[in-house]
Amino acid sequence: MLLTVAGAAFVGVLYALLTEKLLTLRFEFMERRPPVPEKDHVVVIWLGRVGRQVVAALQELNQPVLGISSHSLDADLLPKVPLITGDVTAALNKANLATAKSLVAVSEDEIQNLEMGLLAHRLNPHCRAIIRTYDQQFTDRVAQIFPFAQVLCASALSAEAFAGAAFGEQVIGLFRLHEQTVLITQYQIESEDTLVDRLLSEVAYGYGVVPLWHQPQGQPGKIMPSDDARLQPGDGLVVLATISGLRRIEQHQMAPRTWHVYLNQALTADALFDGAAEIARVAGYRLGEAREFMAQLPGTLPLPLYRHQALRLSRLLTRAQVKVQVVAPPSLEPEQTAGGFLKK
Repeated sequence: MLLTVAGAAFVGVLYALLTEKLLTLRFEFMERRPPVPEKDHVVVIWLGRVGRQVVAALQELNQPVLGISSHSLDADLLPKVPLITGDVTAALNKANLATAKSLVAVSEDEIQNLEMGLLAHRLNPHCRAIIRTYDQQFTDRVAQIFPFAQVLCASALSAEAFAGAAFGEQVIGLFRLHEQTVLITQYQIESEDTLVDRLLSEVAYGYGVVPLWHQPQGQPGKIMPSDDARLQPGDGLVVLATISGLRRIEQHQMAPRTWHVYLNQALTADALFDGAAEIARVAGYRLGEAREFMAQLPGTLPLPLYRHQALRLSRLLTRAQVKVQVVAPPSLEPEQTAGGFLKK
């Protein structure tokens, strides 16, 4: 009786496992990849480690993408991506390349990548070719001969990321923009840091970087923070910067401030108070100093500002019923001023 009961239970379990396996295989067999996009898609050739990361990034950006591989991929690799396998040259004829937006060639053979870029340009002159290379001299020559191609040297990009990290900060990403590498760099502000007690406007205009995220110590972070935030030890900061911008921060080489703000008259009693508050907030003055200055109008703010700081402060002061003029540096040509709003 025990053998009979055990046998029946074993057969039931075995039957359930076989049924599950058969159904799984059937669903995998029936699953189909999406069709090849008709237009405005990105064709990624050679789906190795780098190619798969490129495809994944494009999917996160909701960009239509098509993968081309010389060999078949496992079903669990990029299951939602249209895929063409086989001979790469023949696959380009099936990839609707005539209406594609870009082609990305990221194999480990830079000559092969160049050939695919040239072939894509011949089939579609409006298709942007992105080519992966390893040698900087080869990259420079290809960029000069074939201006339609965007040539990215892996070793050069890595070198800039390593150089940025060598400054002691964390490089969390990079991308190419207008023929230069932009590093996404994270700072943890320390008491001896060159960024301590700086307004974000001073960091942005003085060092030539773009603050993306700021987290005061013990508080939640904010994306695209206000220019009026002041950095303190313990704060977190993420900026977009070139390697030269990171070097300027490391060496404390701020651009000179050459713009002045001339305040003529406060039209109301409230304008004296509101104007002092705006000066303290935008220009970094202490509130007491700003009120003392407003009580002695007319006059020019003692400390010069950066151009965007000065223009922003002038707009806020005008809104607060204070007559104000922005004084451009003497070296600025008259036609570079904003329609008579500035004076020299």
